[in-house]
Amino acid sequence: MAQATIGYRSREEIRQLQMEQLQVTLNRAYFNVDFYRRRMDALQLLPEDVASVDALARFPFTTRQDLAAHYPYGLFAEPLKSIVRLKISNPTWLDQDRPIVVGFTRHDVGMWQSLMVRLYEQLGIRERDIVQVAFNFSLFPGAFTFNHAAEQLGATLAPSATISATLQLQIMQDFRSTVLATTAAFALHLAETLERQGLDPSSLHLRLILLGPDPLVESTRERLQTVFQVPVYGLYGVNEMVEPGVAGECPAQDGLHLAEDQFLAELVRPATGEPVPDGHEGELVLTTLTAEAYPLIRYRTGDITVLREAPCSCGRTSARIAPILRRTDHRLSIRGIPLYPEQVEALLRGIDPLLDDFRLIVSTRYGIGEQLELQLARTATHDFPGGSRPQYLDLVRSHIRRALGLGARIQLVAPEQLPQEGLTYKTVFTQVPRR
Repeated sequence: MAQATIGYRSREEIRQLQMEQLQVTLNRAYFNVDFYRRRMDALQLLPEDVASVDALARFPFTTRQDLAAHYPYGLFAEPLKSIVRLKISNPTWLDQDRPIVVGFTRHDVGMWQSLMVRLYEQLGIRERDIVQVAFNFSLFPGAFTFNHAAEQLGATLAPSATISATLQLQIMQDFRSTVLATTAAFALHLAETLERQGLDPSSLHLRLILLGPDPLVESTRERLQTVFQVPVYGLYGVNEMVEPGVAGECPAQDGLHLAEDQFLAELVRPATGEPVPDGHEGELVLTTLTAEAYPLIRYRTGDITVLREAPCSCGRTSARIAPILRRTDHRLSIRGIPLYPEQVEALLRGIDPLLDDFRLIVSTRYGIGEQLELQLARTATHDFPGGSRPQYLDLVRSHIRRALGLGARIQLVAPEQLPQEGLTYKTVFTQVPRR
């Protein structure tokens, strides 16, 4: 079954292919990864015993903590000499200061690139297009795949990276860019710049905008489509697998089509791990089907979505997921930088043992986190770490910037002034007035 036609096969054919490829993955994991072999032996489960998704459900989940615990190469199924690319993630609060390292063989890199080409083609992007890629590659290394896929497709690539919004718009005009690929936050900034400069959207030649890696919020889509007068699409990826490439929208904008020849998707209840019926919310669990270097079996993504297997109006039969609704953990994003409130709490209490409580105030515009404010409460009015009150606030501010990679406004307030409603683990979201 050709990769290019997987989205048009019957559900029975797709499932048959997935079961065949799953056998290869399970055997690869059993014979090459001690972690998975021990799990299968403990269950008295051999790869050939797994002939259905129901049988796969006997297998324990793989978590991000498992990946961090086996740093650096404990989950690799191929020797390092066969690895042509390493993807190294900064440790998060959940990883106990251990980075997660994912390896890719030449086959894996080719698979990742082909998935991105498929997503381009799914949106009608062709060799005549001029693709302007405007990502900060240090924050989103997966953006290189946008470049490689555009070149493989034969389109003209215009990598504009981190240049200013004014120059981005000038490049769009001068080089007649037809596709813009960037983050939702930067696209909103471009929209504001376009309006502020009084530019007519028709002076651009854009046909569509492609956003990632964060989930596309409908209010963001509506705002950008109104300003640029072109359709806006979202992508989905998993940092520990491929990002982007796992799923992407089609012109119908009715869910993201999964690459079901590369990933087997399940939806489970986060608290119990039990399967969720089609069309209901649950946590997305993915199993790689062709990855050579880093096979993952029943990996909990932490993303809450809805899985639908009904055919799309575009004619594709591949299963679709809704744009990610929320996380099972408390992870949030400020200008594309992820952070955990628990991580902030550990940092604050390490600085100030007398801290009573705190709140993260996240300002959003069109659903995108723009600014972070920390409100700190301590009943002790003396013995500030760092010296005086101003020095204490400067100390916290500098630690936050170093640890999280972003600036934050720091306020010291009375305990009773801390917000008590609308909390998601000490986090409050406030909407900035739309411009």
